[in-house]
Amino acid sequence: MSSSIFCCFLLFITAADGFEIYYVDRCEFTSTDLKDIEYIRSNYYNKLELFRFSSSLGKFVGYTDYGIKQAEYRNSQTSYIEGLKATKETVCLNNIEIDYQAALSKSGECLCGIIS
Repeated sequence: MSSSIFCCFLLFITAADGFEIYYVDRCEFTSTDLKDIEYIRSNYYNKLELFRFSSSLGKFVGYTDYGIKQAEYRNSQTSYIEGLKATKETVCLNNIEIDYQAALSKSGECLCGIIS
């Protein structure tokens, strides 16, 4: 089964001396079934992913020394973690049903234009 990706980009950007901090939320799925959906919130600094929340794991994971510390702190905030877990159902599930049906209706069409 081919996989599809629905992404919501929510950006928080600061530009002090050319540095950028931002996060990206996305929902990855292979069907409209809730168990086949993963919600991911990635936190970046200058295009480097520092840490992310994964609904499959149910917690934050760090990828740098700073990211590991941030993940540990955020994992101790149980109400914040529960809110992110709920995002999978409230945001991802509602939007994926729409996108999944749109992808299925176009599965036989060539969207790349005319090839000469």
